[in-house]
Amino acid sequence: MSSRSPASRLLRQCLLHARPELLRSVGWAVLRQLAFLSLPWLLGRAVDSGVRGGDTTATAAWAAVFLLAATAEYAGMRGWQLWSNLAEARTGARLRTRMLGAVLAVDTETLRGDADRTGDLAVRAGRDVDAVLAWVHGLTAWVVIGLTALLLCPALFGLDPLLLLVAAATVPVLLVVNRFFPPLFARRAEKLSRAHGRRGSTVEELLAGLLSLRGVGADRLMVERHHRHSARITHRTLGLAGVGAAWEAVAFVVPLLAVVGGLLAGGAAAADGRITVGQLTAFALWMGTVSVAVNVAVDRLGDRAEALVAAARISEVLELPAPGGDPAAALAPRGILEIAGLVVRRERRAPVGPLDLTAGPGEWIVLTGPTGGGKSTLLRAVARLVPADGTVRFAGRDLADVHPDRLYETLGYVPERPLLLDGTVTDNLLLGGDRPAAELAKATAVAGLDIALAGVVGGTAAPVGEHGGALSGGQRQLVALARTLLRGSPVLLLDDFTSALDAATEAEVLARLRAATADRVVLIASHSPAVRALADREIVVGIAAPDDESDPRDPLETVRHV
Repeated sequence: MSSRSPASRLLRQCLLHARPELLRSVGWAVLRQLAFLSLPWLLGRAVDSGVRGGDTTATAAWAAVFLLAATAEYAGMRGWQLWSNLAEARTGARLRTRMLGAVLAVDTETLRGDADRTGDLAVRAGRDVDAVLAWVHGLTAWVVIGLTALLLCPALFGLDPLLLLVAAATVPVLLVVNRFFPPLFARRAEKLSRAHGRRGSTVEELLAGLLSLRGVGADRLMVERHHRHSARITHRTLGLAGVGAAWEAVAFVVPLLAVVGGLLAGGAAAADGRITVGQLTAFALWMGTVSVAVNVAVDRLGDRAEALVAAARISEVLELPAPGGDPAAALAPRGILEIAGLVVRRERRAPVGPLDLTAGPGEWIVLTGPTGGGKSTLLRAVARLVPADGTVRFAGRDLADVHPDRLYETLGYVPERPLLLDGTVTDNLLLGGDRPAAELAKATAVAGLDIALAGVVGGTAAPVGEHGGALSGGQRQLVALARTLLRGSPVLLLDDFTSALDAATEAEVLARLRAATADRVVLIASHSPAVRALADREIVVGIAAPDDESDPRDPLETVRHV
């Protein structure tokens, strides 16, 4: 069993996944660095054999070679950055796809129960993934740094062993510096990431509920909470920046001091004839390269510290329970829906259920009852959006063993408050993929969108606004209904989907939907008299009166058939 932490394992997986691009990046980076390191030597040769000797032909020849090396350096740098960018893009796409898959595979209650690790999903999928990508992008730099050390050590020794000692004197100092700063930097980075996550959750809540919060005067409270989180981010950012600045400054100054010492030693060597002026020039430029290499190494160590923190947070999302079932195993297109002993147990609340029913194509079954009785909860349990005991079968298959991709081809769920994405009505209808115009027209007609959008300029081409804010609540419900009908799911789970409609529109939509679902099982949570009047069966979800031995503070919600 691997002893690596989840963060280290994730970074290793990213490295292996991007290996083809990184290897190409390394190849171009080696070309670039060889050309770059040759430039000081070429310049030194031009000074010694051309400039000092007054030989213009030699000077021109060395200048031409210098130009060729500079061209090779440009080509190498371009290839290096191109393939590093592609490695970064490939890693980012894979990480965000895996995170999305992990989130979609679990129910909403599990997400709420793991709020500490999933409550700031946007930050984890954004800022944290970006930190890992910065690390991936910088991996090739380590090869460049190693090549620089491999080539410059013998080159400096060949000029004068004392010059190599001056350059090498920086190593133990930098080792101490890089032993002290990374742990401190990582702790500050983790605190900043958590602060960003808390503010991200607050921003999401504020944007999602701004109008309702404003209606009760609570918007100012949420804004003040946002400001508190922002102030904490500012404090954490300044703390992290302080550590990073001190780390980088020390790492920057040490090589510069070595350059100064090297110039003094090199000047003395040039004065007594041990090295030439051209060699001194090459040494000065190479020491600048050493300084840059050290600073890049410090930056890459900082990237790794941030990447480890970010990878740990991403791993917490990826470690959510994996979905079961074979994604290639499709369910039957039609069948019987069987629910047995379905019970939802909730913390500090009475359980809901048990629900038992069998329904075939063409049947409408309504879950009704008082507000808070558990209608919507049971419907979400059938859709596997909340954990529950009991079994739900379709066409003889236990849906607990079905992969989510296949499950939601079978179950079409419409929530009472559906989510629309910024775009047109048509864009939102086709979120599941393109459909022929005839299918689109049929679904919109059955859902009553022709009625709901009669007064909207542009009809289905009209923009819905952010979160569907340009549409009314009823219009959003019917867009969601039409979107679900387009999927052709044999089972429809409709949660109070007409609650925002006027009586006339509701009656027309229900009549159309009843006629169009003769081959589908329809399970509805609603207390609407119009919906109940069209139901084949009605199941009342209510609160049973406790008997003498029951605790009256903890009544058991039950289901009874009418």
